Amino acid sequence: MTAAQATPPTTRWRAAIVALLLGVIAALYIGKLPPAIPALRGELSLSLAQSGAMVSAFNTLGMLASIFMGLIAARLGAWQLCMTGLASLAAGGVIGALAAGAPMLLASRFLEGAGFLSIVVAAPGLIMLSTAVRDRRRVFSFWGAYMPAGTTLGMLLAPLVLESWGWRALWLAGSACALAALATLAALRADFPQPHQDGPRSWRASAAPLKAAGPWWIALAFGCYAFNYYAIMVWLPTFMVGERGTPLGLASLLTAIMVAANIPGNLLGGVLLQRGFARGTNVCLAAVATALTCAIAFAPALPDGVRYLGCVAFSFAVGVLPGSVMSAAQTHARSPAQVGTVQGMINQGSNLGQFASPLLVTAVVGAALAWDRMLYLLLASSVVIFVSGLAIRIVEARIVDAPGR
Repeated sequence: MTAAQATPPTTRWRAAIVALLLGVIAALYIGKLPPAIPALRGELSLSLAQSGAMVSAFNTLGMLASIFMGLIAARLGAWQLCMTGLASLAAGGVIGALAAGAPMLLASRFLEGAGFLSIVVAAPGLIMLSTAVRDRRRVFSFWGAYMPAGTTLGMLLAPLVLESWGWRALWLAGSACALAALATLAALRADFPQPHQDGPRSWRASAAPLKAAGPWWIALAFGCYAFNYYAIMVWLPTFMVGERGTPLGLASLLTAIMVAANIPGNLLGGVLLQRGFARGTNVCLAAVATALTCAIAFAPALPDGVRYLGCVAFSFAVGVLPGSVMSAAQTHARSPAQVGTVQGMINQGSNLGQFASPLLVTAVVGAALAWDRMLYLLLASSVVIFVSGLAIRIVEARIVDAPGR
């Protein structure tokens, strides 16, 4: 009997919900930044390039060490790593609130990024340990929505705090949320069972997914998804405020609506999987949808309202991808110890995409602020997603047909 099966159903679902909320809280730290960029640039005299670097700093550690963090999750334990991650988020928020310039703010974002990475790599392990096998695909389809849910919440709350108390209070509010989650997770320690051990843990067993092609193709697809999604999400408020003179509150609200549209897309990805659609097929569909909707969003001849609807449609359609790949650990991990490794590989791709996105966008858009040039980057990334989807379909068909699977 597994640890999840030995745990009462009510406790299992409570533990799974807590794990989902940890992801939402971590994503709040992403959503708080885009609405705050104009205020940060004004008070700290940040250039557009420095703003892009601040966005990318959040993903630096994830870009370099997601896979290693997944191996750490297997050795240290998911609960312990989530606790460490929440403490890092809280500390990063406090340091950022005290920042007097770009260097200290960059350092705080790096620390926050470390906390975010710890949680998004380890929390799926908590879910897998605290849910029955028959429920995992459903719960993981919800887990895929942690990013848009937390980001949307951050974007909706940020303007309220910014207008009343300023960006430093916003950073402290994030720390308060992390500390509250830390206390809750500590109080519910008994709800998260330890994995059943058939033998001693080893780096070799935990690292086995690194030798398989499937997780790498999934990581590549997810990285390109993150590149496209981040490119529009991060810079949409800046474009609206700077180029169209939109009030900050309205710009943040419109961006939050766009981000929120990703949530039903995530859920649709999970539904399609349960209806028998192959994961690779869903990835290919998301790639085609991305290309079509981005063509609308970046068509200069179209009215701004139609272009904005293109952004919303993009967010919904591309959401099928994370809703489909977040459950990949069930297919590509042979044991609970390998879940963190597979999740680390997926997160590695995500962070590479998020890190590269603001830097490449600022380079392509340039000092002339030619925002329409972003379309070329997004279309190229969509082609890579489509090819990755074809490869995922082939690899997973072989896994299903393999003896003993």
